[in-house]
Amino acid sequence: MNENDQLNSVLEKIQEIVKLSANGDYLYRGEPACYDKVSSGLYRKYSEIEAEHFDIEIVQKEILDAAKRYTTETDNFEILTELQHYGGATNLIDFTTDYLIALFFACDGSDLLNVDGRVILLQKTGEINKQVKSPQNPINRVIAQKSIFVQPPRGFIEPDHVINIPKDLKQPILNHLQKYHNISTNTIYNDLHGFIRYQNVHQSASAEFFKGLMSQKEKDYSKAIEHYSNAIKLNPETVETYNNRGIAYSDTCAYDRAIEDLNKAIELNPNDAEFYNNRGIAYRSKGKVHLAIEDYNKAIDLDPRDVEFYNNRGIAYYKKGDVDRAIADYNKAIALNPDYIEAYNNRGIAYNFNDEPERAVKDFNKAIEVNPEFALAYYIRGATWLRLRKWDNARSDLTLAKSKGVDIIAKFRDDYKNVAEFEQKYGVQLPEDIAAMLTQG
Repeated sequence: MNENDQLNSVLEKIQEIVKLSANGDYLYRGEPACYDKVSSGLYRKYSEIEAEHFDIEIVQKEILDAAKRYTTETDNFEILTELQHYGGATNLIDFTTDYLIALFFACDGSDLLNVDGRVILLQKTGEINKQVKSPQNPINRVIAQKSIFVQPPRGFIEPDHVINIPKDLKQPILNHLQKYHNISTNTIYNDLHGFIRYQNVHQSASAEFFKGLMSQKEKDYSKAIEHYSNAIKLNPETVETYNNRGIAYSDTCAYDRAIEDLNKAIELNPNDAEFYNNRGIAYRSKGKVHLAIEDYNKAIDLDPRDVEFYNNRGIAYYKKGDVDRAIADYNKAIALNPDYIEAYNNRGIAYNFNDEPERAVKDFNKAIEVNPEFALAYYIRGATWLRLRKWDNARSDLTLAKSKGVDIIAKFRDDYKNVAEFEQKYGVQLPEDIAAMLTQG
């Protein structure tokens, strides 16, 4: 299912809830799985006991009597609501007055993303109306969740409507609720107890993230993507995970998937310049140079002192054929960091394109001076020496480049069809040994 189809399905599901509850006063409850009954936690705890031997109200009274020793609150219902939200078993069933919040609960829970959920609709009429209670001194989370409680005498209720939420739609719904309604784990569980509830999830997501980071550093990109994907399933709001997975996708030439992840990172944090830069790299690699330049522009607007952004925009301008603008960007990068070797190397390439090989050599010299292990600069400087008929210099640089791991034959073929094309283009005749070095090894 593509993104547009997902959005349509999400909106259809929301509309289904709206239509069913349009002609009445309804409460809503979201459940991440389809349980046997809509019941209280206390009922579920004692569900195996036969009804004739069990009175749920007696059990709840015993709980209340014991709990009163730990609080200054005297109202029974207020004590029950606190117990409920701190994870205690009571005969209250959580509902909400907001169907979008119910929809969140129907989809929330990383361990239940692979099963269908449901939204319960309960009309406030008759006996149900007598069982509905609102807390008088609500805690933060109760307010955020727009909570209201039903206290059924038997521990369960019969719903008026049940709307199934397919498992494949859960994550798209959570994404939609966060993006358009600011409903997420951070806003729903907005207190320390909420954090504790999700602490294990956050820790597991962090572990997967750092495993992905380690795999990425080792250039095991498929493993990195696997770990980042696990982290996103556990915590879909970790912006750095989308960014890093996007980079890993770029490194495997899966540019569309990279752009999709980087779009998400930018959506979650539109003020991080690095995300625009990384998306620009993906666009540039995909051949969408104009979109890459737009992203580099945005990155530079957000952080005008990052040399990498100017260098990358320079590469994009060079690819576009706007060599003067490319050189201007390399100049800016070098002005910000006089030891930035990538900018010297790229400016040297641009000077070669502008038929200024002497200036190009100076830039390659500087790049190699700063980092004598910069192997590619030896090859490009060697090729530049050929244009200047400096044969000994060329032999030395090409030999060094090869010794440092550069496939000089492949590089030469990337730039020229053959030796004859090079000779014709620059009006030179290469010595036989150099011609052989570039074609036969």
